[in-house]
Amino acid sequence: MLEGDEVAAPGAVSPPRVPRQARAPIGSVAAPGWPVRIWTLTWLPLLAYLLGHVLHGATAYWLGFDWLDTGSRIRWDGGIYLGIAETGYSAGRCAEVYPSGPKPDGLCGSAGWFPLLPYLVLVLMKLGLSSAVAGVLVVEMCGLGMLVVLARLLAGAGTAVRAACLAVAALLPSGVYFHATFPISLAVLLILVTFLLLARGRWGLAGLAGMVAATAYPLAVLLAPAAVVFLLIPAGRWAWRRLAVAAYVGGMTGAGVLAVFGVMQLTTGRWDAYLAIQSSNYGHGVHNPVTTYLTLLEWQPHTVSAELLFSTGLVLLAVVGLVIAAVRRRATALDWALGAVYGPLLLITPLVVGAGQAQFRSHTLLLPVVLLLRHLRWPVAAGVAALASPLTFLMTGLFLTRALV
Repeated sequence: MLEGDEVAAPGAVSPPRVPRQARAPIGSVAAPGWPVRIWTLTWLPLLAYLLGHVLHGATAYWLGFDWLDTGSRIRWDGGIYLGIAETGYSAGRCAEVYPSGPKPDGLCGSAGWFPLLPYLVLVLMKLGLSSAVAGVLVVEMCGLGMLVVLARLLAGAGTAVRAACLAVAALLPSGVYFHATFPISLAVLLILVTFLLLARGRWGLAGLAGMVAATAYPLAVLLAPAAVVFLLIPAGRWAWRRLAVAAYVGGMTGAGVLAVFGVMQLTTGRWDAYLAIQSSNYGHGVHNPVTTYLTLLEWQPHTVSAELLFSTGLVLLAVVGLVIAAVRRRATALDWALGAVYGPLLLITPLVVGAGQAQFRSHTLLLPVVLLLRHLRWPVAAGVAALASPLTFLMTGLFLTRALV
């Protein structure tokens, strides 16, 4: 499979190409105009987007918060991202930054967070918006955008299947982070755009999108192995060009992380500032994922443990969808990349990092595996959405009351 080869979106059938000179015969019905086409592409994602807001808004109302107030979207690290946009990066000995902190010799500061969201917020601030308004505007635009791109990837499925899958995406238990001033919706949008470009054979743009995604959120780097599998798994001759394309797309995603280290060097004087801050303050390292999993189930609040079990079940369902598609000979390269690589790695990697990693926040990046639910009957996906709803209500409440970081 080479640059420019035709690859249909998962489950979709590519329409035959019509010569540019061809004209519709007299008396035929004209193709729908662009407003109709836009509405056709966006009405289901828009409904799913509003559905998520209704549930989060109901939770906020129940707890006495105003969901439409930007202040309700800024919690913990969300304020740090906005602070970076306002004052730039900082890094220094913890004894100087937090004199009463537990690790005075460690490194502390705002360099422990990735730069893409703060820099986008900074651009809007230059246009006159406050950091809070700019932050919420960016994440909301990305939140709607990621559902639109997901719907494009579901284009070949029936309306009921697409609606059920979009409902699951909009109602993920930790989905409140799609609407908070965190780079979650931004990262997921870029990840989905990368997969869409891969499915359309746009390798050059896919590499660029993967690189930008890796500057938004650390776990977006898992795009690299998924993209390599996408490019190498289809049947065909293993030409050098094919290997080079896989190396390019995977390498560009890794280059995004290197770019972050470059930003840290330029702004703080330490290329490893991110790694040092995460290690000093959150115990990030290499841990036994099984031990971490069992530890989390034991000491986390029941709601958060339930979210961990839900995310595990979602990945397992995605694997089941992949197996069914493979048996029926309908599995696409994207299915294999998501079900065999991206989903499992997204679940396991935060466990390896350690219990100090906010697993529930990382699980929001599992949204792309919802694509695999299209291989199951639509009531299965609808049931997953129904199961997620009360858990989403509870998780949103924990976020609003600052019980979740």
